[in-house]
Amino acid sequence: MNRLRALGRAATLMAYFPAVVVLAALQSLVVGPLLRNDTAIPNMIYGGLRRIFGYKIVFNKASAPLVKDKPVWFLANHLSTADFILTGVTLNGSFVGKGDILKTPGVAQIARALKFIGIERKSAFNAQSRGKIARNFNGGHNTIMFPEATTTDGEEVKLFHAGLLTLLFGDAAVDKKNRPTPLKKDVVVQPVALRVKSVDGKDALHDKNVREIYCMNGHKGGDASRIWKRLHVRSTILEVTALEPLDPRQFANAQDLANAAAREVASVINPGQTTFKKAVIPGKTHA
Repeated sequence: MNRLRALGRAATLMAYFPAVVVLAALQSLVVGPLLRNDTAIPNMIYGGLRRIFGYKIVFNKASAPLVKDKPVWFLANHLSTADFILTGVTLNGSFVGKGDILKTPGVAQIARALKFIGIERKSAFNAQSRGKIARNFNGGHNTIMFPEATTTDGEEVKLFHAGLLTLLFGDAAVDKKNRPTPLKKDVVVQPVALRVKSVDGKDALHDKNVREIYCMNGHKGGDASRIWKRLHVRSTILEVTALEPLDPRQFANAQDLANAAAREVASVINPGQTTFKKAVIPGKTHA
């Protein structure tokens, strides 16, 4: 039954991909620039992916309201490569992530339609990355970032990196030609905690092995293999908890702000956690 389900979903996904490419083109050429609507088509794309993979997304009853009256920088813990669907369905914003995906035809068009902000994960490029984020905020869009810089197993929250958050404290932000791109908006930071509640009816909050079915941090295959395994899963219940927003003006520096956001997220993921270690990024000895 699981294999038949996966085959059916794979067929749906293959049929869905060219439709998404067309939708992405409409978003970039018509809906965005002419109709000034940056959410309708992205929401349609995320919603379709959520249904194909069998994800049910719920808000924690204790969740704070999402900020909607000013630009928001959402900072979330990172469990899986599939988190972009989870946050894309629930948070209105542009993703910050590895710019490599913008080099893949088809995928690049979709990513741009979904307002993806591609960056280089090297400190030497931080000023340019901050410039891209500043431009996104100045255009009236929110930003979504996974500041742990890699996926984790969800047992605890790893250190939130602050190199890009220094934008909120006056650090340099430039374009590709190193021209200044100052932030012109008043931005707040809203921490967001992501949890896997169950997978195929099995409790994932208290069972790391069940949670791993979604996280797949130990999976040795490539992206195609990971997607194939995900298509076998009947249903996954994912939970979003928005925490109270943080005003950058109340913090001395970006790392203090990042640590405060991490503590807020940890209050849901791993209550009592107050210190944070760097997550090990695959292929590197240090985060």
